[in-house]
Amino acid sequence: MQHKKLITAALAGAAFALAAMLTGCAATPTPAPTIKALDSGFGKRAVNRDVYFFTYYNPVTDAFWKQIYNGAKDGAQLSNFKFHHETADGNSVKMIANISAAIKNKPAAIIMAFNEGQAWVDVACKAHAQGIPVIGFNVPVPKSAQDCVSGYVGQDFYAVGRVVANKLLASGYVKKGDKVLITAEEPSQPYALARGAGVYDVLKAAGIDVTPHAEWLRTTGDDSTAFKALTDWLTKHPDVKAIVPIGGTPNRNLPAALLAAHNKTAKVFGFDTAPAIIKGIKDGVIVATADQQGYVQGFQSMIQTALLIDFGFSPSDINSGGNGLITKDNVGVLEAPDLEGIRY
Repeated sequence: MQHKKLITAALAGAAFALAAMLTGCAATPTPAPTIKALDSGFGKRAVNRDVYFFTYYNPVTDAFWKQIYNGAKDGAQLSNFKFHHETADGNSVKMIANISAAIKNKPAAIIMAFNEGQAWVDVACKAHAQGIPVIGFNVPVPKSAQDCVSGYVGQDFYAVGRVVANKLLASGYVKKGDKVLITAEEPSQPYALARGAGVYDVLKAAGIDVTPHAEWLRTTGDDSTAFKALTDWLTKHPDVKAIVPIGGTPNRNLPAALLAAHNKTAKVFGFDTAPAIIKGIKDGVIVATADQQGYVQGFQSMIQTALLIDFGFSPSDINSGGNGLITKDNVGVLEAPDLEGIRY
């Protein structure tokens, strides 16, 4: 009898173990197929597939740079790259150190933004001198680095600045003599100078009291710092009629800052997309924003690199688009949950 109980227990234990094993197997997802290369050789002809992608602001904390990063990551997968991403966290010295370290690893290519312009020319040209192709994105490459950078993917900042300013004039929210603030994370950086010049030139010609460059409000790329700087300024200048944030950080923080400053009349015409910007548009605080299409910048940078190292095609300068504006009429195209991190 005791022997029969032992056999029964053993069989039960074996059955339980088998069930657990089968359950475990069923719960393990099948790995998605990885794209290795095309029959043409795209994705495999070049042996060295180490590509370094450098962002200035951190994609983890900055919605716009997350779009750029996601585009680069997808482009790298399609190109069968070993994708190395590093961020400077808004620190120019760190950016130079990161790129300098990458050069020593002799990658197939280096892809970098030029937020600090001239400050990063030397390190870009050092990579080029050692036979490492360099492709720029997001912020135009300084003229002094033209011979060191193979191609560029980004927006025509000055042209889009004019588009935003003309939208402000056409809206009827401002008239001759009205005060308009221009604000940016870093007013001295190339992106701000170009965008801001486009905005300033149009508004100044129309007789608007638009702040000159020396008075553009600096917010930094940190949200809490930006919110405080904007709130303080708005509290001191309740007569401002409109604000033009020429960067995503001040744009996404302006609705909350206007609320904190008890300003219910000033309107925002800005740049870039983020969840807070979409809400601001739907609430009527932000009238329009220029979609820089960051995903395109990251994606096309990678595809250009693959075409270069696999086939020897010369990279092009690509306008990443975004010349149209996002308004209340078309903001719905950015609201799909599965497009967060891609379109906004």
